[in-house]
Amino acid sequence: MSDLNIGGIRTVADLRAEAAAPKPEADLDRNAFLRLFTTQLQNQNPLDPMKNEAFVAQLAQFSSLEATTRMSDSLDQFVTTQSSEKIMRGASLIGKSVFASGAVMRQDGGKVISGYVELDQVADNIRLSVLDARTGQIVNSMDLGPQIAGEVGFDWNGGNFDGEAAPNGDYVFQAEVINGNQSRGLPVYGQTRVQGVSFNDELGQVLLEISDGQTLALSEVARISE
Repeated sequence: MSDLNIGGIRTVADLRAEAAAPKPEADLDRNAFLRLFTTQLQNQNPLDPMKNEAFVAQLAQFSSLEATTRMSDSLDQFVTTQSSEKIMRGASLIGKSVFASGAVMRQDGGKVISGYVELDQVADNIRLSVLDARTGQIVNSMDLGPQIAGEVGFDWNGGNFDGEAAPNGDYVFQAEVINGNQSRGLPVYGQTRVQGVSFNDELGQVLLEISDGQTLALSEVARISE
């Protein structure tokens, strides 16, 4: 005679094994606190009831927990709202030109790209170089001559040393200020165009998508133009 095997029926041994198995730990939330507090009131010793001070203290703890939970929920909602607003503000920059230090610029062949430097003192000369962003090779350079303190603007016509149009690709500007026999590097604010916008949760910043999938933090933008 074969054994009758019925699925879905648990034996006494199964129930005992489930009862003995360790239960997953759960975080204590405000509902658990309220259940514990209610159970404590129901099971207190009638000959030695909870003192008024202890009762008030536990109520104060519960109120504090409730306020903290509401504050946390409100803060999460605020952060979400701020992220959405930042994205919307950043979206208005799509298609516009922005200027940022060290910006990677897309050259599509003979296109004029603008930039500027900020001088904190008089300079005998400013030497500007255009580098291939991929190889670091200098494709053109120019001397801007003596300059006074302030903003110094310039345009690159997209040409190389031979006067021909530089190959299509990504480029960056580098500059050095020269006074006598001394020179030092100078930040250059190059022009690039915004193609898309995203938000980085870890950094908490809006990122502007520029050329070739590269990104630029909105906080690094120094100027915006059409």
